Amino acid sequence: MELRVLRYFIEIVNDKSITSAAEKLHISQSTLSRQIKDLEIELGTILFERGPREISLTDDGYFLLERAKEINSLVESTTSAILNKKVLSGDLYVAAGEGKANAMLTETFNKLIKKGENISINFETQDADQIFKNLDAGILDFGVVYTNDSLDRYNKLSLPIDNQTGIVLPRKDDNFGKDNLVATDLKGMNLLIPRQIDVHSQLISYLDEYVRDYDITGTYDMNYNMRAMVLSGMGYAITFNKPEYQSGDLVFKSLNYLDSIKTVLIWKKSRTLSRLAEEFLKEMKHEKSE
Repeated sequence: MELRVLRYFIEIVNDKSITSAAEKLHISQSTLSRQIKDLEIELGTILFERGPREISLTDDGYFLLERAKEINSLVESTTSAILNKKVLSGDLYVAAGEGKANAMLTETFNKLIKKGENISINFETQDADQIFKNLDAGILDFGVVYTNDSLDRYNKLSLPIDNQTGIVLPRKDDNFGKDNLVATDLKGMNLLIPRQIDVHSQLISYLDEYVRDYDITGTYDMNYNMRAMVLSGMGYAITFNKPEYQSGDLVFKSLNYLDSIKTVLIWKKSRTLSRLAEEFLKEMKHEKSE
């Protein structure tokens, strides 16, 4: 399986047409069709369903697409790291959840851009489970996660940001008359909780011990989705406190006996860092010490 053919495959998927992809790749349609047919023979499966106007992926095709994108991204980042060893340049791949650490990260990104040349920062919003997967696959250089787990399989740097946990509800529904709630205040309520596995488990244990009478009506991974779910009336969300909850249509209430959640920068133990990644880590350590 050649990298060149995998890139051809990705281009066909993007264009949904072998003819269009062949034009962009500057090769003949027959050559491209033969390359894909040889790939299907090599893998022993059909990758595309050929329709009258466009092609679509089979289940095996979707699986290969995900892997092909990972392989292509890894090759590109590796090539960039090797070519840019002498100059602070190249690509940096970082993912984080939605939280207070993002301001710290973007300040560090800006410092790197000012210090180097031809630097490209690839910053994505991902939940912790996605970050673990992409770090393990070599797609990310670093991830920022919100967790109290030990994370022993990664190198890590604890950041000076603690996240207070509580519930978010529509401001118009705020009949509690207080900012700090006790567990019994949640009895009989519909609740929305994070999908992240370790946080999910911690919250279920808390609810089972202190609340007992409750209903989980949904889970979420991103703040935007959670906000829409709360405003629709699906339930109150257990989440972190954020500045936007001080005004607007949502309000935050802290919960007793819930530990604050730590913020941790992590990277793969076996990964050799590029010069740009090393400089990023150096700056993050400096930010932490200030």
